[in-house]
Amino acid sequence: MRESDFFDEKDVRKPTRLTCPFCGRTFQYEVRWRQRLKKKRLPGGASSEDRRRFGKAQSYLVRIDDKVGCQYVGCRRRFEIASFQTVVFLSDSDHGPDRTREQPTRSRPRRNPNRNHR
Repeated sequence: MRESDFFDEKDVRKPTRLTCPFCGRTFQYEVRWRQRLKKKRLPGGASSEDRRRFGKAQSYLVRIDDKVGCQYVGCRRRFEIASFQTVVFLSDSDHGPDRTREQPTRSRPRRNPNRNHR
């Protein structure tokens, strides 16, 4: 089996703040990523070697965009996203709406630590 048989792929856009090396201005850019989410079950007809590889497989993102164009009208030059990671591994809680946890609600309001108490 190929590695692509273990994952579901889709392209996603993630907002990222980047600074243009030419003009020095910072803007928010939509950087494209290919999201590879590990399938919940191993496809049928897998050998023992495939089961071992599937057990070690992990969901991850691969950056598609290598360059972005500066958004400042006076610059508009394209620059590389060299300082940014090209692969990001995801934990199980980072993907999928069914795996998100709700934050517990507080039963009483917090006290203000900056307030003077006499």
